[in-house]
Amino acid sequence: MVERQSQYGPNALPQTRHRLIRLILRQFSGIFNLLLLAASAVTFALGEVIDGAFILFFVFLGTALNLYQEYKSNAAADKLKSYFVRSITVRRDGKDQEVPVVEIVPGDILNLESGDIVPADAIVRRAHNLLVDETTFTGESIPVSKQAADSSMQEADDEHRLLQGVVIVRGNALALVTETGNKTRFAAIAKTASEVQAESELTKGIDRISTFILRTTIITLLFIILANVLIEGKSTDIPQLLIFAIALAVSVIPEALPLVLTFSLSRGALQLAKRDVIVKRLSSVQDLGSVNLLCTDKTGTITENRLVYQGNYLDPDSRFHPLLLARLAAHGLEERSPEPFDRAADEALTPEQRKELEAFRILQEEAFDPALRSNGAIVSLKDGLQLHIRRGSPEYFFDQGLVNRDRLGSWLAEEENHGRRVLGVSYDDGSGPRFAGFVSFVDNLKDTTIETIDLARELNVAITIITGDALKVAEAVGREAGLVSSSDEVIRAAEFLALPAQEQHKRIGKIRVFARTTPEQKLQLIAQLKEQYTVGFLGEGINDAPALKAAHVSMVVQSAADVARETADIVLVKNDLRVIVDGIRLGRETHANTLKYIRATLVSNFGNFYAVAIGSLFITFLPMLPKQLLLLNLLSDFPMMAIAFDRVSAKEVSRAQSYDFRSLYIIFITLGLVSTVFDFIYFALFYRISPEVLQTNWFIASVITELLLMVSIRSMLPIEKAGWPAPIVVLISALAFVITLALPLIPQTAALFEFTMPTLDHLALIMGLAVLYLIATEVVKRPIARFLNKDQ
Repeated sequence: MVERQSQYGPNALPQTRHRLIRLILRQFSGIFNLLLLAASAVTFALGEVIDGAFILFFVFLGTALNLYQEYKSNAAADKLKSYFVRSITVRRDGKDQEVPVVEIVPGDILNLESGDIVPADAIVRRAHNLLVDETTFTGESIPVSKQAADSSMQEADDEHRLLQGVVIVRGNALALVTETGNKTRFAAIAKTASEVQAESELTKGIDRISTFILRTTIITLLFIILANVLIEGKSTDIPQLLIFAIALAVSVIPEALPLVLTFSLSRGALQLAKRDVIVKRLSSVQDLGSVNLLCTDKTGTITENRLVYQGNYLDPDSRFHPLLLARLAAHGLEERSPEPFDRAADEALTPEQRKELEAFRILQEEAFDPALRSNGAIVSLKDGLQLHIRRGSPEYFFDQGLVNRDRLGSWLAEEENHGRRVLGVSYDDGSGPRFAGFVSFVDNLKDTTIETIDLARELNVAITIITGDALKVAEAVGREAGLVSSSDEVIRAAEFLALPAQEQHKRIGKIRVFARTTPEQKLQLIAQLKEQYTVGFLGEGINDAPALKAAHVSMVVQSAADVARETADIVLVKNDLRVIVDGIRLGRETHANTLKYIRATLVSNFGNFYAVAIGSLFITFLPMLPKQLLLLNLLSDFPMMAIAFDRVSAKEVSRAQSYDFRSLYIIFITLGLVSTVFDFIYFALFYRISPEVLQTNWFIASVITELLLMVSIRSMLPIEKAGWPAPIVVLISALAFVITLALPLIPQTAALFEFTMPTLDHLALIMGLAVLYLIATEVVKRPIARFLNKDQ
């Protein structure tokens, strides 16, 4: 035994561990965090300690949140070990003994009973009424029977194999261990789950914006520095010019973006929590908004995951009702997890049938025979009458010649088309087996399914069922839910993946149901769907872990396998498709508010940036001091941060949200030019008076125009149709306005920031131009909005 343990090693899963330092460094691989770190360093170098600390706060807050979430995600493989029991009964040297799971080796004989979790891959050598739950591997909602293998363990079929992690629902067995540790199917899935990584759409969008800001800023600053040197020649104050250029670059960076994102995402996460949805990866709140295809199993989300008696076909010559006979052949109703057909048959009995049932006594139970696809029971009445009952698939009774296929084919086809599961029953009272009839069961749609699918359509979200169930059953559910209108929209996963690649690419977006899907096929389908859609995937089994990690947004129910729950971004306390659709709406609201901030800050920052940069070529002094530039950013960012709590219109959530960079560039370039033109007007009015007057007045004008810009740009609709901003936005904007006017009027702050007291005439002129700026922004915005809507 010691030799075998040395040869095979411990029966433990391979662990993919990530050092904390490595995870921390990964957080700064994004361009935006690097930009902010550089900005904070420059701000400290300029002596602006408060501003520098403020920027660092943004950086480390976002980093801490991301670090926590990524650490949890990478711990998914570690959580797989929770599926192991601490010890298991093993038969060694002819004796049963309790052995720690980690010490199990190939060649051991497992003594398994109801409720056990299989600790290694094994082949059944002896079985009695063995029924196992393989849902987490196969996606099948019905427990399956396992039989003892007659062949060698290398050639054993699935019906003889037990995989590590499956649950023994009923019966007992002796099973020969064939694979342990990292050789099991369980370990292979764990390895795949740790290797598959999906980058957040939010992260990709922010990095792309950061890259654009960096490139534009560097190119412009190089041009300005060279132009100043060429114009002023040897008299150029190079150190002062470099300090100004760096401060100007810092002023362009939207340093409040991490905090705006944190506010927006946290608000969305809290709202989802009220709907019994736990958000593990904060950025997934906004990623939800970009989902335009939701992939889910049908069982438990579309349907109730509970079989219900639907109807029967009663043979006119039968002495007994088929439902009563089906109930008499039920086994293990007292078990922890009764077989769904047994429970449904028991619940469907009428009071009269239940009284009739009590008159019978079970003499013998016959286990499910996979070859005959049926099970049985021998029962007796008090008067001595004995019945031998068989219950199974319709094929069994056709093969036995108990009923004519032609006679019942149309009834069965109708039941199948409605997605119902059919059991046949027969009985033998000593005069030979007699067909009694069929009983049908159905897993009904949830009460909220139709309404939820209609809501998804309003949000332009497609729903695709990916299930391990049979094609006809899955198609019937799809039709009843309103997802399927044609048989072309339903296909077995294996048939689809056998198509040529070009045909797969052409058809994948039109298919609403993939049936008989294996774990490996789920991952392949998700990977292909991601090429055309932003995919949200709802799973629950061990087999779903790789597909969950591959999807853009991964969701599981609370009862999911540990590895699936730890891998997922979002955990649903209630298995309800409605909360996912509500989450998509919230994600779109979060994205819309984030986009408002990005639009406003890019327009205002780049407007000021180009005004100062170009103005420096014609004005002999700086139109705004570095500390004033940083104060302007700080003061105007507070109202913009409140935009995270703004109201969102129905139109803004009607489409999948994404970073439309072309639209962003068009908006900020055109409206940024409007801002720059008005900045030059302020220059022309005040630069001849004195540097302090221009710097003070332009500072006041810049804050006011940015506040007005935020009111205008918060929606691309005309301002009169956009609706009122949220009260908190109005309140903080008013506070920023008051502080802006107070700073030059208070001697201490005026001296600190080198302001001069503005005159009433100048303030009136600033206000009047600000109103004109708002009007000009609205005039320019409207044709842009029409062009972008038409283009989309």
